[in-house]
Amino acid sequence: MAVKPILDSQKLKLANDLNALHISGNSLAFTGEGKSMGLARSLFAAPCLMLAACGAASGSTNETTNAPVTSNAVSATPIPTTTDPKAFKLGVNVGTISLWDNSRPLMNLIYAVPAQMQNTNPSGGSEDIPGQYFDANGWVKSLPTGYQVRRGLSVPAAGGDFICRYQGNGLLRVESGPVSNVSSSAGALKFTIAPTNPADWKAVTITYFVDPSNYIRDIDCREAGASTTAITAPEFLSVVNGFKVLRFVKWSKAEENPASITWATRNKPGDGDFSRNDGVPVEYIVDAANQANADPWVNIPWNADNDYITRYATYVRDNMASGHQVYVEVSNEVWNWGYPVTTQAKNEAIAEGLLSAEGTGAPGGNGERYSERVRQVMAIWSNVFSGQMNRLVRVFAFQHVQPYWSDRLLAYQDTYKYVDALATAPYFGHEAETWTTGQSLDSIMNTLLPAKAAEAVTFGVQQKAVAQKYNLRYVTYEAGQHVTLPNNLPLLMQIERDPRMYDIYKTFISAWQSQIGDTMNLFALTGNISRYGAWGISEYANQPLSEAPKRRAVQEFLGIATASVDTGGTTTTTTTTDPVVTASTQICPDGSIILLTSTCPTTTSTPTTSPTKKGNKGKGGGGGRTVTALA
Repeated sequence: MAVKPILDSQKLKLANDLNALHISGNSLAFTGEGKSMGLARSLFAAPCLMLAACGAASGSTNETTNAPVTSNAVSATPIPTTTDPKAFKLGVNVGTISLWDNSRPLMNLIYAVPAQMQNTNPSGGSEDIPGQYFDANGWVKSLPTGYQVRRGLSVPAAGGDFICRYQGNGLLRVESGPVSNVSSSAGALKFTIAPTNPADWKAVTITYFVDPSNYIRDIDCREAGASTTAITAPEFLSVVNGFKVLRFVKWSKAEENPASITWATRNKPGDGDFSRNDGVPVEYIVDAANQANADPWVNIPWNADNDYITRYATYVRDNMASGHQVYVEVSNEVWNWGYPVTTQAKNEAIAEGLLSAEGTGAPGGNGERYSERVRQVMAIWSNVFSGQMNRLVRVFAFQHVQPYWSDRLLAYQDTYKYVDALATAPYFGHEAETWTTGQSLDSIMNTLLPAKAAEAVTFGVQQKAVAQKYNLRYVTYEAGQHVTLPNNLPLLMQIERDPRMYDIYKTFISAWQSQIGDTMNLFALTGNISRYGAWGISEYANQPLSEAPKRRAVQEFLGIATASVDTGGTTTTTTTTDPVVTASTQICPDGSIILLTSTCPTTTSTPTTSPTKKGNKGKGGGGGRTVTALA
């Protein structure tokens, strides 16, 4: 018999969005060609998604405190392991298209940072541009007197010669960045970008004045010799190579929950700003998935109207490459009180008089409204894909540690009949609250994290039982380690770069393949290490594998070509048939084992104060974490 979970007073704490950038004052500075660019906070700070406050982050979506892993189990009966390896797909959540995600997904460099306005008399910092100054396509059509447009560009790691083409009166100028050979003429700005390391967060900023009678628009910046019609950048395709599914939640506005989403007001290919409205156009999402030879996973904004959903589904149906399926999810984590959509869902449930999924006759809440919204959206997708349902995977997503509620809400008004798969996010981690005096890196890597990973698989077995009860697939929308030590950044860096993380990931993925056997989407593609966690499989695109043990484990599992790993003076070549790599290590005074190329911490006996942050990202995509499931 299923047991209703008891919500512990120590709930899973709040985490951040991987793709939100949190900075204080002017602590974030980009450097290029040896000089500080001094970019203002408002230009490069992403929306604060710490979900309660931009303060200390925390917890995970799949861990409970002081509760046995079977406290809300659906069944204690073991599920037979899956023996068909072809049934298992390893996917990944892609980051945002923004500069701070340390990758360049789109050919056009302008989407790295939204347009800002800068007061030039006197010279001042950048400010957000009010909506009335944009045209219908997201280009700045006018500004107050004395202001110019300021915009940051992505900086491809390889550098090269670039050209910005545009329409309208005026000249584009390079304000700062690792550039040379700059020349500007009507309709074109040319420059050379020096090769750079994505982890350095260098940026190129351009500025221009606005002539309201013929304002600058249709700006396209890319390599001078590149195709002018290519959408997806080759370096992005190289990083996602081998993944079978790409989840694009961070390319949409499914988390931010805009008040109204219509096809008429959506962002279109070539628009000037994808940070507004519904995010990256569906055309770009489908192109990226097709180019990567992967299944797209799309998230439909909660407030999208029926016409938008129908047209979106129709475009996917007609343009997704043959042989692929589209995974469709409504919003993101509607169980998570850190997101505004959860409160909206609860209020809508109250307004509609929805009854509880527990059959008590009492009013329901956000979970019941989520089930209803899933039925509404999936009915539209089913109609569009009529006769082609084998190309569609309709997803019901819920919290990993709450199989009880997954069961209840799938049964609620027969929601299970409208979907094809149950999805959860199996994270395993270590939070500041579980850090104890004297705890060593060895104890974390050898004992704690492996145990947490095994616990995540155990919950997965329980969730799979729920899915099987309704004859559904069981997949993950996110997955991976969840380590947050906001007061001990040096230890967090050690944990993330420790070669034993490679073994933990290999074991975790293999166990999931064996015991679950269906699609797993890791979180996330790239992301730096900060006080809010370290969610990227690697810190930046094409990071050396000796510094990225998670990425190394994933590449070998995917069967990516032979990788040469330099582990501190010794280069070890590995293939998928020889997955073990022995790193050159040293033993620090605190007993931790680290690479020879790393520096021992002063102490790990007590939490230390993290250094001034260059840019903090919380766990994104999958957003803030609380254990509270339903109202």
